[in-house]
Amino acid sequence: MTVSNLFTVAAVLILAGCVTSQDPGDGGFFNGVAGASNGTYDQRVANRQAEVDRAQAENARLTSELARLRGEHSRAKSDLIAARSKARAAGVNLSPTQERQVAAALQSDPARVESLSKAIADARRLSETISQMAG
Repeated sequence: MTVSNLFTVAAVLILAGCVTSQDPGDGGFFNGVAGASNGTYDQRVANRQAEVDRAQAENARLTSELARLRGEHSRAKSDLIAARSKARAAGVNLSPTQERQVAAALQSDPARVESLSKAIADARRLSETISQMAG
């Protein structure tokens, strides 16, 4: 072995001893060199990409669920309008409390999934009550 080869091997061993963490984000230059050479950077990138992919899939699922619930809410409002019209045509007068409930249900436009689900249930329940009153 030549002197330059011995020097190179010694330098690599000394530098390897300077690595204090497997996380290439920790430490300085030596951790960076070690992270680049042993694949730690690539593994961190792959892990972070997997996290992004999971978050994007969850976002797509929630966006789809919200769109479905908005459509269901719109149909529940339409059913409520129809029930109120049928009741009026049958000569049934709603109480002031019921009229306020109908107005509130028709004006509601919740943005959260939980609130939207509750608004749908409320509109359906009110629609059924009015339909039963109209016969």
